[in-house]
Amino acid sequence: MVKYGYNEKAECTLCRKALEESGISWNRELPKEMIGHIQSAGCLGQKEVVTSAHNACIRELLQEIDTHGKADRHMKILTVETESRLGTLWDQEQCMQLCSKEELWEAAKEEEMKIPWKEANEESPVSEEQYQERFWRRRLDGIELDTINKEFLSIEFKQTQDTRSNYVEKAIAVAQEQYTCLLTGLQAVVQVKG
Repeated sequence: MVKYGYNEKAECTLCRKALEESGISWNRELPKEMIGHIQSAGCLGQKEVVTSAHNACIRELLQEIDTHGKADRHMKILTVETESRLGTLWDQEQCMQLCSKEELWEAAKEEEMKIPWKEANEESPVSEEQYQERFWRRRLDGIELDTINKEFLSIEFKQTQDTRSNYVEKAIAVAQEQYTCLLTGLQAVVQVKG
């Protein structure tokens, strides 16, 4: 819009409008209004619809994989209908066959506590219980589990702004970093339990 003289700045008008409607004071620079931004959940004005479309695509894809998979496979998708929190998943018998919640938390705790706490301040330190609650609140887009061969497959779909040639590598890195504590914990438990 700046290019054609409609706006003075390249800031996202959808983000500005969403902030104004919510009454949130904003003293930082708004993101640039680019197609990649508008199509992402990073755009405050589009976040709800983009997230809804993302979730609908994931559900459809997981249902197709589940429906058309080999009949003799041992892998079962636990999140076909909806994504679930890790805590809810680990209340299911299939996940508890890999390890208990306590075993997984003990194995993942160190990595989880390395992740900075967003609202942390020096006056009130963050407790282990708060880190543990955050860990169990995490959601993966999908989880596939093979209790016979003790395999856990985390399925994560990332929508990135494909303006650079390395966008695939960046999306993979973001997903891996997002679940490092879970995957590290599972690997540690599997090594101990064989």
